[in-house]
Amino acid sequence: MPMLTYSFGILRWTQSELDVLDRKVRRLLTAYRMHHPRSSVMRLYIPRKCGGRGILNAKDLHNREIYNLREYFLKMNVNMYRDVVAVDKGLTPLSLANGNWKRLKVESISDRITVWRSKEPDVDQLASVAWLRFSNLFGETEGFIFAIMDEVIMTNNYRKYILKDGTVDICRACYRPGESIRHIVSGCSRFANGEYLHRHNQVARIIHQQLALKYGFLDSAVPYYQYQPQPVLDNGHVTLYWDRSIITDRYIVANKSDIVIIDRSARRAVLVDVTIPHDENLVKAEKDKLIKYLDLAHETTAMWHVDSTIIVPIVVSVHGLIAKSFDQHLKKLSLSSWVKGLIQKAVILDTARIVRRFLTLES
Repeated sequence: MPMLTYSFGILRWTQSELDVLDRKVRRLLTAYRMHHPRSSVMRLYIPRKCGGRGILNAKDLHNREIYNLREYFLKMNVNMYRDVVAVDKGLTPLSLANGNWKRLKVESISDRITVWRSKEPDVDQLASVAWLRFSNLFGETEGFIFAIMDEVIMTNNYRKYILKDGTVDICRACYRPGESIRHIVSGCSRFANGEYLHRHNQVARIIHQQLALKYGFLDSAVPYYQYQPQPVLDNGHVTLYWDRSIITDRYIVANKSDIVIIDRSARRAVLVDVTIPHDENLVKAEKDKLIKYLDLAHETTAMWHVDSTIIVPIVVSVHGLIAKSFDQHLKKLSLSSWVKGLIQKAVILDTARIVRRFLTLES
């Protein structure tokens, strides 16, 4: 693209030729499975910091360059430039002598984002798309993840309502109506105690390992997918429980959070619970976790003779969306903000793994 830019304003490029060039780029990405043929085209040309793929669009580059060059020549109050403007009656693509020149259209980033999706005000937009800039995923994996997000995977629901080929919209795993991408990544009962639990535990392992390192239970870190948490870790000052029911004096329904920290030196306890909902339930899931463990928090405060018990929900959506409150929860655990990037990557990769495995099932 930088090489082509040198030709803009000198060689005549038609809008159709530029469209063909952009289509060839998309076709090449599709051939190498880096872009699903039914995924959003708009998202390809949105910067990665805004949630897109960050690919340059030849047509927009050309039209912007033509406009900038015209403005440069027309604003320069120098004899040589005025002479060039006077004689350029269609000699160059700039048509400097044409007073009725119509500015070529350039799609703005905001226009593309508006077409692509509407934004959720409670979501940390920058953190939610950080995986596009820092996770270093393979192009094929990234393309597959975008196809999942755009809901263009060949499910029975897609075949029935989009392709209209007469397919019966029944989930091939749980045999219930509605085999959509949303159902596959977060709503299939057959995957609840297997695939979804595995994804959930991947996140919980990351948190547990970082806490174990912080409190001196571990000397060095291992990849999160190899880490096997111990049910109980204790050094006299801090006790760290993993997936353990808390025996209380009175009956409490929700008595088992994923991780429990009892810090005797700080006289506080922390209940950490992980959940991975669908995108639209991100904020609701966090509030539900806070309410769910209120009774347990009151009971443990009295039972363990600590000053307070804090509830820390770790919530990341199936597509890696992160709420604005996520950093505050990490601060309560005294964990660095880089941890959320690792958590986000783990969730996204496991969501892709779940969909791949689902698609291998026979319809």
